[in-house]
Amino acid sequence: MKNPKCWLAVLVACIVGNGLDYLVQGMWLTSAYYSKIDSMRTDTPIYQFVIGGLAAVLVLAWVLKRLSSSFGGGGGGGAVAGFYLGVLVNFPTYHFIFLTFKGYPYPLVWINTIYGIVWYMIIGAVLAAIMNKPQAADAAG
Repeated sequence: MKNPKCWLAVLVACIVGNGLDYLVQGMWLTSAYYSKIDSMRTDTPIYQFVIGGLAAVLVLAWVLKRLSSSFGGGGGGGAVAGFYLGVLVNFPTYHFIFLTFKGYPYPLVWINTIYGIVWYMIIGAVLAAIMNKPQAADAAG
C-alpha cells in the first residue's frame, strides 16, 4: 500500500462505492424497506457511512495487494477477489441481522446479500484495474 497508485485506486473505489451506496441504500432501499422498519435509525451522519465505505475499500485493497496472484490480474481478478470477500462478509452478516432484529424483512436479507457481493465485485474490479494499470513509461516501452 506504499504505492501512490494504490492510494489513487482506494480513492476512486471509495467514491464509486459510496456513490453506489447512496443510490441503492440511501434512495432505493430507504423508500422500499428502511422507512417501514420502526427500529431503523435515521439520524446517523452521512460521514459515518463514508468512513465505513472507506474501511471496506481499504480491507479489499489490502486483500488484493496480498493475494492478487491467487485471483489473477486486472479488473477480472479484482472482481473475483471481490466476489469471494463479498460472500464472506455479506452472506453471514445479513442472515444474522435477520435472526437478531425484529422487523427486518427476509427479502431484504437477500437483496442486501446480493447487492453486497456485487458491490465488492465492482470495487474489486476498480481497485485491481487502477492498481495494476501500467505506468505511461511502461506502456510505451
